[in-house]
Amino acid sequence: MRTTKFILATTILAAFAVFFFHTFSTLDERVDLGGRAALGAFEFLGVAASLYLLSKGHPGSVSLTDLFGCALAVLVTCVGFPGISITLFALHLLVRNGDDLSTKAAGIVAGAVMVQMHWAPLVFSKIAFFLLQIDAGVVGWLVSHLVPGASWSGTVVHSSSEHNVEITSACASFHNLSLASLCWVTLTMLHRPYWLKSDLYLGLTAMLVQFAFNVSRLVFVCLSPSMYDFWHEGFGKHIFSAVATACAIILVQISLVRRDGSSPEECQHSSSY
Repeated sequence: MRTTKFILATTILAAFAVFFFHTFSTLDERVDLGGRAALGAFEFLGVAASLYLLSKGHPGSVSLTDLFGCALAVLVTCVGFPGISITLFALHLLVRNGDDLSTKAAGIVAGAVMVQMHWAPLVFSKIAFFLLQIDAGVVGWLVSHLVPGASWSGTVVHSSSEHNVEITSACASFHNLSLASLCWVTLTMLHRPYWLKSDLYLGLTAMLVQFAFNVSRLVFVCLSPSMYDFWHEGFGKHIFSAVATACAIILVQISLVRRDGSSPEECQHSSSY
């Protein structure tokens, strides 16, 4: 069993190491390194959580499927596709032993990290303009109730003749929703290595809170040039990042503890999946 854990952990850790190296080595001076580093910290924590859950599992002895899966993951990583490699290996952890909940949970968290880092940005790049119009529409509608004569068109919010703000990809609520999803999945699997049907509502609530935080910040940005300087270019963006992230973590963790603590019979008898 220890040999199995070591092989599985080494494979997924090596693939993640290559992925992180490639991600950070391709950053340039145009990228918000502070924001990327903040996201990277949570992604590293997700990897650590996945390895911790794997260490708690009971995967049994090494099988030919394990050896083939590990070899395939290493091969796909070496040819330059670590994101696909980790995704496939996460699926392998999910299906290799249906009774080993901790190993399945490790696969779920590893997959969630990959969604945050690899697949979500790909999806966003295809539908960015549509999602940014949603952000701009909500923000523009709110600003129009605060600033007389304010309006919006496309992805641009017009609050005055001198202050027009275009909502770009970097400010999209989609990124906050993706990060909230990663926090929700990771904390839930660390709390208990299986899902309850009510977890879906908690995840949706966490994402809704993140959406509200991002919209609020964009409203502040659109009110005046001084507000723009503080909330977009100044210390305000760090306040927003810290508060929004802390709220996502606290909301999910407190909800899990209070709900499972007040309804232990639900945790014991509710169907898990």
